[in-house]
Amino acid sequence: MIAPSLENAPTNRMNNLTAREREVLSIIGRGRTTKQIAEELGVSVSTVGNHRKHICRKLDLHSTAELVAFAARNAEQRTQNDPSRSFDSPG
Repeated sequence: MIAPSLENAPTNRMNNLTAREREVLSIIGRGRTTKQIAEELGVSVSTVGNHRKHICRKLDLHSTAELVAFAARNAEQRTQNDPSRSFDSPG
């Protein structure tokens, strides 16, 4: 069952994320691991872990599964609505 926080996460909560957190969320939505994200961004695995923790707190997500599901669903929705958009761009 999908947690209620995923079903009802207001879009305006995305505005609470920093640009880097949106970038990490976008990469998570593409199915990358924490290690792959760290390598892509040139930061440590620990730094990516901190970004993931902050994203979860700000979006009221309570597990890795919720985070990945949210990222994948929103990446898919944003691509369907406008293929040029990503989490990197607010709105």
